[in-house]
Amino acid sequence: MSSCETIQYTPDGLLTIPGDRANDFSLGFAVFDDSVPALRAFILDRLRKENIRPAASKAKYDAVIPVRVGLVPRPDNDYDTRAVSVTAPPCDGGSVLDRHMGYLYSSALHVTSQSIRDLTDETGMPVGCHGWIELYDLKDDSRFYDDEDGEGGESDDDAGWEPSRDELVSWAEQKAFGYAVGSVRVLLPERQTVRALVDAYLAARRQEAHQCTKKEPAQVGVEQGLRRALAERLAIRLRTGLSHRAVGGAWGRETERDRARQRRDAEAQPLLHAWETYRSSPHGFRDLRAVTRSVFHHTRILVLDGSGVEVGQYHQPDGPLTLVDERARAEALDALRTHGVDVDTPEDLVALGGFPDAVIVVGGDRWSIRLSKPGAPRGGLPEAGWFDPDSGTLTVYAASLAEPLTVLLRRHGVRPLLVTWGTPGEEVERHNLRAAVAPAAISPVGRSSRVTAIVQQLIPEPHRRWLNAKPDNEEALAAKTGSLLPPLIDDAAENQYYRRALEALFGAPVNLAERGPCRLCGRSSQSARSGLFYCHSCCVLAGNGVLRDTGVDGAWTEATVYALRRLAEIEFSGPPSLTQLDRVCVPFEDHALVDEVMLCRFLAPRPGSALLSTRPTRPARTWTEWLGHAGFLMDGVRTSMGMATTATDGHPCRSLFERHVDDFLHHWGVNHETEPAYPRHPELNTTGLRADWRLADGTFVEALGLMTKEAYVAKVARKRELARHHGLRLVTVTAEDLNRLPEVFADWLPKGSVG
Repeated sequence: MSSCETIQYTPDGLLTIPGDRANDFSLGFAVFDDSVPALRAFILDRLRKENIRPAASKAKYDAVIPVRVGLVPRPDNDYDTRAVSVTAPPCDGGSVLDRHMGYLYSSALHVTSQSIRDLTDETGMPVGCHGWIELYDLKDDSRFYDDEDGEGGESDDDAGWEPSRDELVSWAEQKAFGYAVGSVRVLLPERQTVRALVDAYLAARRQEAHQCTKKEPAQVGVEQGLRRALAERLAIRLRTGLSHRAVGGAWGRETERDRARQRRDAEAQPLLHAWETYRSSPHGFRDLRAVTRSVFHHTRILVLDGSGVEVGQYHQPDGPLTLVDERARAEALDALRTHGVDVDTPEDLVALGGFPDAVIVVGGDRWSIRLSKPGAPRGGLPEAGWFDPDSGTLTVYAASLAEPLTVLLRRHGVRPLLVTWGTPGEEVERHNLRAAVAPAAISPVGRSSRVTAIVQQLIPEPHRRWLNAKPDNEEALAAKTGSLLPPLIDDAAENQYYRRALEALFGAPVNLAERGPCRLCGRSSQSARSGLFYCHSCCVLAGNGVLRDTGVDGAWTEATVYALRRLAEIEFSGPPSLTQLDRVCVPFEDHALVDEVMLCRFLAPRPGSALLSTRPTRPARTWTEWLGHAGFLMDGVRTSMGMATTATDGHPCRSLFERHVDDFLHHWGVNHETEPAYPRHPELNTTGLRADWRLADGTFVEALGLMTKEAYVAKVARKRELARHHGLRLVTVTAEDLNRLPEVFADWLPKGSVG
């Protein structure tokens, strides 16, 4: 501690908490844009040579200017009612808001907040503490020596300069002063010491006041009486100001924060009317059921509707049950009980009928309350408030939403202990702004392309827009603003991913010496087949697709159905497997046909890339479900071996895997018959073994689809041995071979075709 070990009233109008630079805590504070003018004025007013003192021996700065600052309790703060404002002292003039320079960080509030509030409330006097302004030698600061001559500090450095929270004093001002100016630091003892100082001061003050009341009025000096009366008036003014500010006002003027709050209140009013209509309409879910699912030892209890759409989740072990639509809560609770989950109805749901159209996202130590938006993903919903389960505090961003959000929490089984108004943090504010300008529904387009207008004509006009083609200049502008990833490198020698993509699509090595314009977008590219140049971006889109499943069908779904049917017609003679899309399987001499099947791959749906809306009308489709949606599996019957269906040439197939192979043989004119019998053998074939196909030259073909079953593997081994014994040629195909069928059946394909 310094030699002054008690709280004293200093000439600058502060009850100053003593501090010792050598032993006490040096604290920074948060500076915001609205406090820059006051902090800059405070610093400039104290930049005088006679104020400079040497820094402590272990300090990272070179000198300091000792200062005293005010510490003002700010229960009006929207983020934390314990907040303490760091201000210039009263002698600088102006109101507390005029002198506001920043806020102590939250980590420091446990040291000061309550003590400062007690001292302020009981005395009515402004409270402060010691501190200093950090100074650095200019010769040690490289910012002043970055020109070629090593002189630095040119006046041009200040051209267009404006003060900001990161740079409060210009280079010219610092150069003229002779020091680089750092941060303002406040100096406070440890928490126990602050508490002891405040308690001692208040105890002495109460004792003095008690003694004064015992004296005759005449014994009280005029000066002392005036001082006490002034202190009481100051206390009344300060308490009144804080109380007024705490309920949404300001010290005599409206602030930007007040205007923002009023704006949010006005924007929330239409929601209240819309929610009345929402609550009176049915939710549309049917046959709710609860299921338990475990993935990587992570178990979740979900509530699904009859079509498999996820309606809600019960968060173990004790809830809550969060829903995509609050209207379905009663049915969802019944589904959980039927599933064996011991859950009680939180309260009388009928009495809690004033709920909003909102969802609760449970994560970490807070519950985010987000307003539903038709078709938007959960991550894209605007936040209306948040709940802290530990303290029981509900913070809402608009006063009119306090009641419906409270009802929503009570329907989730919790009753807020405190409801406060708050301002969304900077990150939440940015998120809400993005959510406000986002489309009303999720776009199924996940990626953009640069397909030229001429090439787009290969796709029927209604479906072209889903290619999401962007002109070159638009993509370049988007890349500059950071809205797109950097362009992919179209040099197969340097980019192994580009080389692999080309070679996978066309089944041949890349010709590194040959370059040409991409047939789809025109950018420089390379080829794995003569004349077929495709850039890395177009190869990626052919491999991953442009569209993503939103869980809501529309015009984009018609484009995917068209692409699947067209691929089946011109490339596979039947529904392709997802693996088959990895390889282009048309005659490579027909360049226009290759272009078309590449574009159809752009539009083909890719399971696993779904971005479901908050309230999807269906779950994300699997590949088999997409094939069914496109009308390929109308005759399909699911069996223990897979989806039994009929191939394009009429051959019955016991699984989609078999159909893919059969359709390939049919498409390329390879004569084949189904279910041929193996020759009899007294040991190897006593049960009448049959192959899947026999080709025109007597070659037997087996589609090996159940290699995880021991009995099936044993049967395959017998067939291999039987073929060897009788000198039969046997070709086996696995699901992994579907993207290389041209190589597997190369001996039977017409000369000059693919592969």
